Amino acid sequence: MDYKEYRSKYAEDAPRRAPQKAPQKNSKPILYAIIALAAMLCIIIAVLVSNAFSRPNYVARSVTVEAGRSSVEASDFLVDKNHEAVFADGVFYDLNAVGEYKVKLIVDGKECSTKLVVIDIKAPEGSVKNISVWQGSELSASSCVTDIKDATEVTVSFKDEPDTSAIGSQNVTVILTDGGGNTKEYTFTLSVVSSSGLLYTHYVSELGEPLPTADVFTGKSGVGEYLSDINSISPYAAGIYMLQLSANGGIFDIVLEIKDTKAPTATVTPQTCYNKIPEPSEFVTDIVDGSRVTVSYEKTPDMSSSGKVDVVIVLTDAHGNTTSYSTYFTVMNDSVAPEIIKAPDALEVDTGATIIWRASVEATDDSGSVELSLDTAEANLDVPGKYTVYIVAKDAAGNETRKKVALTVHDGSVTEQMLNDAIKKIEKNLLITNNMNAEEKVYAVFRYVYDNMKYSNTSKHIDWREEAYTALSGGFTGDCFTYCAVSYAIFGYLGFDVRIVERAESAKVEGTGTHFWVLINIGTEASPKWYHFDATPQRSPFNLATYLMTNAQLEAYTKWRNDDKLENYYSYDVEKFPEVSKWQMVNLEIPSKYFE
Repeated sequence: MDYKEYRSKYAEDAPRRAPQKAPQKNSKPILYAIIALAAMLCIIIAVLVSNAFSRPNYVARSVTVEAGRSSVEASDFLVDKNHEAVFADGVFYDLNAVGEYKVKLIVDGKECSTKLVVIDIKAPEGSVKNISVWQGSELSASSCVTDIKDATEVTVSFKDEPDTSAIGSQNVTVILTDGGGNTKEYTFTLSVVSSSGLLYTHYVSELGEPLPTADVFTGKSGVGEYLSDINSISPYAAGIYMLQLSANGGIFDIVLEIKDTKAPTATVTPQTCYNKIPEPSEFVTDIVDGSRVTVSYEKTPDMSSSGKVDVVIVLTDAHGNTTSYSTYFTVMNDSVAPEIIKAPDALEVDTGATIIWRASVEATDDSGSVELSLDTAEANLDVPGKYTVYIVAKDAAGNETRKKVALTVHDGSVTEQMLNDAIKKIEKNLLITNNMNAEEKVYAVFRYVYDNMKYSNTSKHIDWREEAYTALSGGFTGDCFTYCAVSYAIFGYLGFDVRIVERAESAKVEGTGTHFWVLINIGTEASPKWYHFDATPQRSPFNLATYLMTNAQLEAYTKWRNDDKLENYYSYDVEKFPEVSKWQMVNLEIPSKYFE
């Protein structure tokens, strides 16, 4: 029985009643809650993405440059040049490769993204000239063009393949196509000539001999004439040179080959060495040859014992010609390393600049020969910061002495001249006169810094030059590092030898952190008198005139502050700094018990 039959049979007999609906739960509140939660998550994600990758309106959406540009700077992406920008990851962008590059910048300390677009809209340039070829010879498109100039790789092709089978002249067009698809056409006259009438089409000349005249190729005096600039070829540069020659009414491509068949000569002198095999080149002087010469041992020497060692020195020129010389060296024992007798404790350099250090270093060795070098392996000279470098003194035996030196790499935003100009503006306020002695000048600096600066915890403790310049040209506020940096800058300007001192790492206690002050020499280089100087203000009763302190006073003051629960105040690595004078220059009112 189907549904219609069932309805007709039973529908009329069924009692009529209102349809009953099953109770249903109201699901709308749950749905609304889910939608609200999803919307909130989207907002949170959008905010996070916006904060991480938002691009301020003073940063360009993109920067477009022509391929071949030498460089692109972070500041090129700024619409408003009053902001500071650097590349976030130091990526090198290939400005010869067409394409788009994602760029991450740090602008005013915040990271943002933009885009670099490298385009190529300039067609390549080149030069062509009328040429002649032998009948039936092959001709490549690239050989017809010289002096090609473009930022990208350029291919050369014929617009229509030339016919070298028939003697006569024809116009030939070559097409230059660069990496960006830009093209340029050049047309020249191609002459197809018979090869008869030349004595040589390929001539070999010995390296160093006078270049042949055009007559050599024709076998007849006065018949041939070079169309190429033969004077641009050096007789000492071996190689194959394609030239053009006018002879017998035609223009011909000829080949001049300069070869080197002569072996090199030199003066060879016996050597003395210490603990190591001397380099073969150390035996050789006055090398005579038309090309570059390498020097090597015929067989590696045996240094198992001291004394005389026979060797054979082999000279080989760039073209494989060799000469051998028998000589010897004497082995000497040396285990004493050089002594570095003079070296700076600290060095400074701006990013991208060369470290100046050699003139301030002296070293001696019993062998009489010392090689000095600067090991900067632990430093990144392209990133501002504080690093450690090493002055290395090495003797001929390989013994070496290394001196650790602190290196500060400045970002270059504050130059030494800028800092000196800032000091000049306040120089008259120092109240220093020419008749003052060193002690009086130091006190004048102390009074100026102590009385005029205001203390605040704002220093970054990174670049003393930037810190001093900011204070001198700005609000004249900062913490102990700022006081130290300003004092250091002023003393350097006045001609004093001065060092920055920092609380020793082993003495830094949780809650107190670090502290900075300076050491200053009020004597001479030959007879130094070093004292501690600290213009950082202190609360009473510790606010003393701490401008020329001995180590004894420094230690007593530190004990005094220990009882004040400010531990290890002036504790520093004594061995890293010059010896401090014991002669007391200033009477500090430190309780006597702390000197015991």
